[in-house]
Amino acid sequence: MEQHITDLSTAAKELYDQGLYQKALDQYEKLISAGVKDTELFYNMGNCYVRLREYGEAKLYFERALVFDPSNTDALHNLDWINLRLVDALIEPSQELIEWLSELFRGTLSEEVWVILGSLVLLSSFLLLLWKRLSNRNINWRIPFTTTLIGITLLTVGAISHPKNTKCIVVEPNSYGYSEPSVGGKRIILLSEGSAGKITRIQEGWSLIAIGDGRSAWFESSQWKRVYPEYQLK
Repeated sequence: MEQHITDLSTAAKELYDQGLYQKALDQYEKLISAGVKDTELFYNMGNCYVRLREYGEAKLYFERALVFDPSNTDALHNLDWINLRLVDALIEPSQELIEWLSELFRGTLSEEVWVILGSLVLLSSFLLLLWKRLSNRNINWRIPFTTTLIGITLLTVGAISHPKNTKCIVVEPNSYGYSEPSVGGKRIILLSEGSAGKITRIQEGWSLIAIGDGRSAWFESSQWKRVYPEYQLK
């Protein structure tokens, strides 16, 4: 398997150097199918899309590269360059504090472990209060209060410590947003390639997406791609 991955990586690099960017992307897709998922892979795919002038896809893959290494200076530089070219693209809704906390706790414990720990602490707090009531014992109120607070904190960490599959990028040249999940609805937004948003609801091939100016609209799901696809969350 390792030799197969090495061969695919070598072939992709050689194709890129020859200017055969689409064929290089085909090799990178094979690497993803083989289980490779890292900053370098997605960064290289972003560069291929830049060469193909598909800037929405390029932005998507530079964002994916930063999932694995948020401090990657090359990916950050290229993403800034892409954003300067996509002057009409809208940014995603701002959630700076939540995303900072997400980066802080990501990679520590799994989401499930955080939730289990928080639930156990909350259960112990409940049992402590129940025991106090049934036994008529005097217990310092600070103890159940503190354990409840700790439990809520652990549950919150579990909720934000792993990226949710909601952030998305427009990969089509133009994407129309509708008032309802149907082409028969009223067109209310026109977004350009590279615009970012967050998926808030999905319904039969349509996605309700919130964008940076506070508006939401229904878009055909095929016009957007998630920054955090399923294979990156595992």
